[in-house]
Amino acid sequence: MGQFPPEMIDGLCRPGAYPHPVETVERVETHISWVFLAGEYAYKFKKPLDLGFLDFRDRERRVHYCREELRLNGRLAPDLYLEVVGARCTSQGCSIGSLEEDAEPAVRMRRFPAEAQLDRLLEAGRLDATALETFAVTLAEFQRSLRPASRKDGYGDAAAVARPALANFEAIRADALDAGNQASLAKLAEWTRARAANLAPRFEARLDAGLVREGHGDLHLSNLVMLDGRIAAFDGIEFDPALRWIDLQSEVAFLLMDLEARGRRDLGWRFYNAWLAAFGDYDGVALLPWYLVYRHLVRAKIAAIRLGQSGISTADAEQARERMARHVRFAATHAEPATPRLILMHGASGSGKSYLARRLAPHLPAVWVRSDAERKRIHGLEPTAETSADLGAGLYAAAASARTYARLAEIARTALSAGFSVVIDAAFLESERREAFLELGLEQGAVPMVLACQAPPDVLRQRVATRRGDPSDAGLEVLEAQLSRPIAIGPLESRYRMNVNTAGEIDPEALAKRLD
Repeated sequence: MGQFPPEMIDGLCRPGAYPHPVETVERVETHISWVFLAGEYAYKFKKPLDLGFLDFRDRERRVHYCREELRLNGRLAPDLYLEVVGARCTSQGCSIGSLEEDAEPAVRMRRFPAEAQLDRLLEAGRLDATALETFAVTLAEFQRSLRPASRKDGYGDAAAVARPALANFEAIRADALDAGNQASLAKLAEWTRARAANLAPRFEARLDAGLVREGHGDLHLSNLVMLDGRIAAFDGIEFDPALRWIDLQSEVAFLLMDLEARGRRDLGWRFYNAWLAAFGDYDGVALLPWYLVYRHLVRAKIAAIRLGQSGISTADAEQARERMARHVRFAATHAEPATPRLILMHGASGSGKSYLARRLAPHLPAVWVRSDAERKRIHGLEPTAETSADLGAGLYAAAASARTYARLAEIARTALSAGFSVVIDAAFLESERREAFLELGLEQGAVPMVLACQAPPDVLRQRVATRRGDPSDAGLEVLEAQLSRPIAIGPLESRYRMNVNTAGEIDPEALAKRLD
């Protein structure tokens, strides 16, 4: 059976085709698959087509890629992906059974309610930011366990990174865009070619550093589902290894892009900052604009493919055009970013710096980096590892602190140079350090600001005494020493300082607007 028999589509829509109880069958179609929802299971078949970036025309290829889909997705969603089965049609009808020699292959999956998909949860206003942060940590742990690509694998070098980015422009139909978006698309093509050349050494260095790994490859909301209170990723790319053997930043950029395109950039940055904190890849922020542009244009390409398919309705065609134009517009904003901000969180232990920074950063949006976590990461420790907070000793000795702030400055330069705002979450007790970071922000063309977090001493003491499972090691002794220090304000800080009363709840979105 080289080609997919047309009668199988109708045959698999009948409940009797399945070896388990089925009352009704629902068929779902994507641009590359047919999925039959039958009883407790879903059966995913690959369309026998050639789109250039995939070729499912031969049955042998479809068998291979069904098995790859099972292997790859079983890593992140083992409870969903069960086995590869086969479908056959005879004079008695079509049926699902084992994968025999002439059977049409399909991946059998455990069915889940459509409303559990993250795109549906977002539409219903029920997508939880904390769940996204937890998933970010899970994803970082999964990525850390993966084997890095080597040079002999042929993935992740500068040429491999540039190739699919440039190929996007071959598939996007410029004639379906208005004049303004056509001009933006042309500029994006020029930007992509220029950046591919400029970033080539960095792409090569990332490959050599082991930051190209076999990931999911298609990490957007429709491929994420809430199961038993936790987010699981499914439907990763099986048809092209080059699209899943990718830089870690490319992987997370897809979800960040999707949330941005759906109007919830703040949720995207909650996810991204949680991932950065878990994996520690702050140097990779330099590549985030490239991957956001690329990922937006991938979605524009998918819309263009849908637009060109036969039988598309007028309404669906109009939606495809709108999606294509929207992603082109978003890509253009990342190619020419606005002036970034450098926000310094300043205050004693328990002043709510980290609590506020974590919630404020997504609304700017900004990269959030916490000194307590980076101080430990520098010394090879997990962010939540318990260490001594003795003043002037160990991780808090003068040399260790200088090293920590140097790393924070390095991260700030990287992010600001890429066009992203940064929130530096540190005590910044010394006026000289605050002045130095304000100067750094101005040198990088950013708008700097010190957010001085303040609360009554008794509130600070209560918070510090009851803090558990936090990267900060500061106890009451450290807090008392901080409170006894005089506060000095330098000349730059006097111009770029805002006092924030953190004794009560603060609306981070409103604060972000005040900063504007």
